[in-house]
Amino acid sequence: MTDSNNSTGDPSSSPDPTDLLASLDRITALLAGGRVGLFLDIDGTLAPIQEDPFTVAITPAVRDAIATLARLMTVVAISGRSVQSSYAIVGVDGITYVGDHGSQWLRDGVERFLPEAEPFVAEARRIAEAGQAALGHITGVIVEEKGTSVSLHYRATADRAAALRAIDDFIRDTPGVERFVRIEGKLIIDLRPAIDVDKGTALASLVSSEGMANVLVLGDDTTDIDAFVALRRLREAGQVGGLAIAVRSEGTKQGVLDAADYTLASVEAVEEFLTWLVAQTGV
Repeated sequence: MTDSNNSTGDPSSSPDPTDLLASLDRITALLAGGRVGLFLDIDGTLAPIQEDPFTVAITPAVRDAIATLARLMTVVAISGRSVQSSYAIVGVDGITYVGDHGSQWLRDGVERFLPEAEPFVAEARRIAEAGQAALGHITGVIVEEKGTSVSLHYRATADRAAALRAIDDFIRDTPGVERFVRIEGKLIIDLRPAIDVDKGTALASLVSSEGMANVLVLGDDTTDIDAFVALRRLREAGQVGGLAIAVRSEGTKQGVLDAADYTLASVEAVEEFLTWLVAQTGV
């Protein structure tokens, strides 16, 4: 969390992060400090979470802001989605797409999996097919194959507790799932490869390769904590400055807020912030 009087965004013992829109001078200082990296989660950050994840969309204003900012800083759409899905939603060229919680990358039109993640592609496909067979009869359960991981959505079910029990049974009884790590999000269970790859490792890699001086990272869910923690470690080591910003929405866990320096109250507030950020660039 952040002391609102600290322009570097260092953590403090404040009980809850300050709303970023009340502390925009902190951002102004960062913009003047060298190359900036802007890391943006998608669901619950750039766009409202939907019962059907395939209906998620961002507003034209958000898309325009991202396209403008991409000419001035390194913009990264970093998501649990596949990079193809992320690109379909954001639709901006000239930015980096990091999908599948860090395992999958799309840059300059070139798509790749990290080498350590590639062995999990076929296994994730097999688990997704088994999940569809085992859970497809439950109305509202969506099995999403993402490349090296599988997401089991149950937001749209009539009885979420029963759906979660069925998902638990599937995970327990399916061979090969033990090679994956179970991550609980907002009415979603992610099965991710048991490798040291996440949003935090992706952020650290890009900070280094792009020579970023300051980083802004926005996210709303438990997997975004990895990026928040990675930024804090780099900041404490003196390798980069920046701020971790938690976006509040339905189901945002306290742990996400605890790991952040500032908050934004909603997806709409994110749009307001990005629009303000464009204005600060003078473009």
